[in-house]
Amino acid sequence: VFQVSAFFAALKISRKEKIDVIYGYEIYGVPVSKLLSVLWKIPIVARYQGTILGLVWMKKFLWRVRAWQFLVAYKIPVDLIIMTNDGSQGDLVLKRLGVDLKKMRFWVNGVDWGLFSKKISEKEFREELSIDCKNILIVVSRLMRLKRVDRSIRALSYAAKKIPDVKLLIVGDGPEKERLWKLANDLGVKKYIQFIGAVSHEKIPKYLATADIFLSFYDWSNMGNPLIEAMMAGKCIVTLNNGDTGTIIKNNYNGILLEESDEEKLIKNISQNVINLLETSQLREKLGKGAKEFAKKNFWTWRERMKTEIKEVEKLIIK
Repeated sequence: VFQVSAFFAALKISRKEKIDVIYGYEIYGVPVSKLLSVLWKIPIVARYQGTILGLVWMKKFLWRVRAWQFLVAYKIPVDLIIMTNDGSQGDLVLKRLGVDLKKMRFWVNGVDWGLFSKKISEKEFREELSIDCKNILIVVSRLMRLKRVDRSIRALSYAAKKIPDVKLLIVGDGPEKERLWKLANDLGVKKYIQFIGAVSHEKIPKYLATADIFLSFYDWSNMGNPLIEAMMAGKCIVTLNNGDTGTIIKNNYNGILLEESDEEKLIKNISQNVINLLETSQLREKLGKGAKEFAKKNFWTWRERMKTEIKEVEKLIIK
C-alpha cells in the first residue's frame, strides 16, 4: 500500500518541481524510489538510520523469509548508500549480503555542540527538579523493550541497599512505562526513581548536568544519540559492549564497558560498578573527562556531517 501511495504522491510533486536525485528512506522507501529513479532517469540514494537485521533478525530461524523486506531493500541496486553508524553494524550486514560497499558511506550522526556550550548550574537545576539526594543516576531513552531500562531499575535495587541516598532519573516515554513502574514497585525502589517523561531536546543537557552516572544497557547496541550526548556532557558512563559500542567507549578510559553475560550476573555487575563509582569521585571524574575528550576529537557537528553528505550527492548529480 505504501509503495503505491508514495509512487502517486511523488508523481504529483514531480509536476511542480524539477527533481535531480531521489532519496529512498529506510527499507520501505527504497523500492518505490528505485522505480521512480528509473522512470525519471535520475540517481537514487538509499538512506538508512542503522539496522536491526544483523543484531536481531539474522539470529532467528528462517530469517531470510521472516525479514524479506530488509533483503529486498538492501539488495536493490542504487547509486549511493548512506548507512548511519549507530552501533548496529550496518556495514557488516551489507557486506554479508554481498552489497557493493564502495557505494556505501558509513557515518556517525552529527552532534549539536551548541547545546553543551552553555554553562549549566547543577545545583540550580537540581533545586528546580526538587532533587535533594546526593547521588544521581540517569537514563535517557525511549521506553521500549529493546532499550532495557529494566536493567537499570534492577541494578538500582541492589545499589540502593549499599548507598540509600540515590535517585534514578528516567528521561523519556514509551509503551514500557507502566511495566517499568510496576517493576519498580515490585522491587521496592519506587521512592528511588523519578520518571521525568518526554522532554524537549534542548533540555537534555540540563538533565545530564544533574547526574553523576549515565546508564545505557540496550539489547543490541548502545551507540545511539543519548550515549553520544552523555559523552559530550562529560558524564561518567556505564554501558554494555554490544554492537559497535566498543568503538567509542574504552573500558576504564572514557566509561565502564561491561560484557554481556547471564542476566542476573549482569545486573549484579552493573550494581557493583555503580556502587564503586558513587563511592569513588576521582574515578567518575576521570571517566567523564575521558568521555568529553573523545567526543571533542571524534564527533562531527551536524553542519560538518551534512556538508559531507551534500558533497557526495552532488557528485551523483554532476555525473
